[in-house]
Amino acid sequence: MIDADTFRKTMRHLASGVFVITTRLDERLHATTATAFLPLSAEPPLVLVCMHRDSATHRALSQAACFGVNLLSQSQVALSTRFASKTLERYRFDDVPRFLGPGGVTFLKGAAAHMEVHTESTFAGGDHTIFIGRVTWAQSDPKFAPLVYHQGSHHGLAELDRSSPPSRRTATDLRA
Repeated sequence: MIDADTFRKTMRHLASGVFVITTRLDERLHATTATAFLPLSAEPPLVLVCMHRDSATHRALSQAACFGVNLLSQSQVALSTRFASKTLERYRFDDVPRFLGPGGVTFLKGAAAHMEVHTESTFAGGDHTIFIGRVTWAQSDPKFAPLVYHQGSHHGLAELDRSSPPSRRTATDLRA
């Protein structure tokens, strides 16, 4: 079995969208940055998010019936950093433009996409909990490009050069 550091270094090569998960517990808004988010099913529309069990947002997600998923846009690096921190700054929302979804979930304005999710089930996954939820409302804005996390830093997307002919390499060539 590999050690945790080797696993983390290897996973840094995986590019991922950057999401802020929002929920409310005891009238306090909680938000945390997450990259462990995936669509799970189209029918019914299900997603999963993984949350470290030691995080304050984990406690809130465990007790709340629903949560918001905000796919951050390239202009929201500061929000990603803020909500990934362990400081009290992550509980300050007075300077963050936001709105309420149809079910009362708080969303961050300017994100590339938003989803309102009702928790259906949870599962233990190592030091994380896997939250599976049904998407009850969603919207996206094509004018905002998504923020991407890769190799420990934030990136934007770039168009591929489509003027070059596709590679003639085969699967056999790639194994060599």
